[in-house]
Amino acid sequence: MQSMTLLIAGFFLPLFPMSIVFNFVFQRASAAWLRVIVLLVWPLPGLWLIENASPQLVDALVLWALFTSILYGFRTVVVKELGIWTGFIATSAWSLLWVAAYLGANIDALIMHAFAFSLPLVLLAILVARLERQYESAYAGVVTGLAQEQPRMAGIFVVVMLAIIGSPLFPSFFSLLSNINNVVMIMPSIALAIVLVWLLWSWSGIRLLQELVVGDPAVTQCDDISQSMTIMFCISFFILVAGGLYMSEVLL
Repeated sequence: MQSMTLLIAGFFLPLFPMSIVFNFVFQRASAAWLRVIVLLVWPLPGLWLIENASPQLVDALVLWALFTSILYGFRTVVVKELGIWTGFIATSAWSLLWVAAYLGANIDALIMHAFAFSLPLVLLAILVARLERQYESAYAGVVTGLAQEQPRMAGIFVVVMLAIIGSPLFPSFFSLLSNINNVVMIMPSIALAIVLVWLLWSWSGIRLLQELVVGDPAVTQCDDISQSMTIMFCISFFILVAGGLYMSEVLL
């Protein structure tokens, strides 16, 4: 019964091949508000199932989670469609919640880890929806030259991407760092696997930014993001940084 509970949790804290279910659902959720809800809610049932499964997670389950995280980390490197990239990053990140649970994190800490990854992806989903309305695509290469055509949009994209890939001060940075700190002395191979995932996210994120922001603008001329929306994103960034600093006090 407990094994079945953990297996079901693998649909919500994605373990390959159950991770295919989340990515199928996420890609079919074409509306931005649906994607936002999926990103915020999807991992929570998995956390509840892990919390109520009671036994200590076995090493094999953690290795399965790390394999999934690395697999989708590699997949982000070759993906240029931002909607698909968002789903792959979410899969790779949520898989690491198994490591936090393995290390003894309680349900409150696990929820904190989950939102550390999900909230920046929510901001990206909103930006992706805007690109899809303007360009009928969110494919890097089709959308290009944002720095020249939409400088405010380009700046917001850069900060959102930095938040997603675990740059300092943002919550994902402290989530990844706490897992590494907690495991490096007892199982350094797990710490190295997390570092590899982190590097893959950074590589793929910077590559996408280069194609989106740099270069000649697309043929289609589009209006830049409004000043009011820019202010809302700046407030969101401030909240994320404040949350990251709080996480640094709680988790490190």
